[in-house]
Amino acid sequence: MEQLVQVTEIIDKREPKQKLVVKNSDISNSEFNDCRAEKVVFHDISLPHVRVTYADLKHCYFHDMNMVNGSISNANLSHLSIDGVNISGMSFRNAGAREKPIVMENLYIPGSKIMNCNLANVELTECNIEGLTINGIRIDELIKSVQEKQ
Repeated sequence: MEQLVQVTEIIDKREPKQKLVVKNSDISNSEFNDCRAEKVVFHDISLPHVRVTYADLKHCYFHDMNMVNGSISNANLSHLSIDGVNISGMSFRNAGAREKPIVMENLYIPGSKIMNCNLANVELTECNIEGLTINGIRIDELIKSVQEKQ
């Protein structure tokens, strides 16, 4: 038995501003096009397969999220803070930190690869570098041989 779907349309109602309050509802397959939605709050909501394109998300806050198999592309993530996340299988490609350096702390990334990167003036402090290679040279062995010569 197919359920009836109620369609509510708000078309070109920019003035006066509209405030929508939706509670305990299934709004699947809804569309929002050419809308301003400043200070919108989504709380305890399921958004699988949601698509956001051509969006200004500055000053947005995302907390306690599941983004398994998600994708962020063509994004300006300057000054973005990512804290307490599982980054297994995550890829950063064609990215840069031109305005300010990035900080990576308390990472567990064994077997990872950093390729074709400008690492000028990068500092590694208190890191486990066992097996770390740069251009095929084992850095732990290089440091050990330098220390033995001293």
